[in-house]
Amino acid sequence: MRPTDLRLPPAGNVRAVGLAAALMALALLVAGCGKDTRPNIVLITIDTLRPDHLTCYGYDKPTSPRMDAFAGGAVLFEHVCCQSSQTLPSHASILIGTNPRSHKVISHESFVDENTTTLAEMLKRRGYRTAAFISSHALDSKYGLDQGFDTYWEVHKQFTIPERQLHKVQEKSATTDAVLDWLGGTTGSEFFLWVHWFDPHRPYNPPPRYLREFAGGYTGTATSDADFIMKVWRERIDLTPQDVDHLTGRYDGEVAFTDVQVGRVLDDLAARGLLDNTIVVVTADHGEILYEHEYYFGHDIGLYDECIMIPLIMHVPGHGRPGARLNPLVQSLDIMPTLLEVLGIEAPDYLEGKSLLPLMGGTGEATVAFAFSETFPFPEKSPPRHAVRTADAKLLWKETRADTILKAYYDLLQDPGETANLYSDNFAPASRLDSVLARFVADGGLHPARIPTAQESGRLRILKSLGYID
Repeated sequence: MRPTDLRLPPAGNVRAVGLAAALMALALLVAGCGKDTRPNIVLITIDTLRPDHLTCYGYDKPTSPRMDAFAGGAVLFEHVCCQSSQTLPSHASILIGTNPRSHKVISHESFVDENTTTLAEMLKRRGYRTAAFISSHALDSKYGLDQGFDTYWEVHKQFTIPERQLHKVQEKSATTDAVLDWLGGTTGSEFFLWVHWFDPHRPYNPPPRYLREFAGGYTGTATSDADFIMKVWRERIDLTPQDVDHLTGRYDGEVAFTDVQVGRVLDDLAARGLLDNTIVVVTADHGEILYEHEYYFGHDIGLYDECIMIPLIMHVPGHGRPGARLNPLVQSLDIMPTLLEVLGIEAPDYLEGKSLLPLMGGTGEATVAFAFSETFPFPEKSPPRHAVRTADAKLLWKETRADTILKAYYDLLQDPGETANLYSDNFAPASRLDSVLARFVADGGLHPARIPTAQESGRLRILKSLGYID
């Protein structure tokens, strides 16, 4: 908890109102129906969600009718870069407001420094009730993101793996049920609610109905279990188009199932009369490679766009035109300063993102010229990677086990699939981004904190099932 955040929010401006409006407000307050001017906040993070697999981002399959409808009344950001392709570091950046090399939560087994101030701590200090509902061990409270939360509910501590598998077959979500129970019992001051769903993450095992809809009719042998996926990657096995379509369809089924869960929460907020005074943010921690690069299905080793470009849809009452689609490049780091500005809380100087409110209001531009992403997988699996992305290009550094760096430059306007490496020391656009990335990593070096090993996690079986290690 940083002492620099001991400032109180500035007092709200008192505005003159007509007598009738004042009497109406007083009547509502006396009746117990009045609302404080401070909004509630619901932060929804969907693990491993690619924007280009949502219909509202142009996908040609009906994976996201509820998020599509939500986007119609909210503001959708079309180009959003996350700061890590790993679950824990990326969420830490969303909730702390700095890059992983700044907050030092760089990998799966990193820990939040207890002296770091989280968004939940800032809001709790100002009277908000805080609750988080977490769907993966990757965000276990032991890593420190529970700081500031009154409630930190973790599905893996409530239900066994077989119980959760049964829930999935039955098209149930224990996380969603727990969220709705909490909302049903919540009274009093404003709340900050963080909901995390893990379903689109490997292995892709959607409920049977979704499997039939998005991946039915397949007669091949490809599976989404970790042993098969890791074998394909390690041995660089050529899959057939039918194999890839099937595995992608399984992923889409998970996205569609999660979309239903988003809708359940939004419906509950609306039924309780809370939605008009609630900021709702729908986003992801990272995306997913679906065999586009390196024979891989996953995310932790890659910084291609399918890994680091994420959805961001924001409903902020009183801000932004409903249904607006904003094209400039922004990043996950911008979420926290945006929320703080809406609440009238001065953003700490150390935050590395910018508020999106000017952009939502039509007066702002891209919040960042150079967005940085890094990934530090378990050393047993793969060396780290580092990337800088602009609106139209990307430079990627791939460390090797021989302590060298392979570099790649992609022209994203001409080559959005990142298939043609144009890097050359003599190619000015590549050299420019190379210098930008070098300056970024100079603070702290290539490895700004110790990279934990899988062996020290004590969870080798779980990590293997998710494909984080062989």
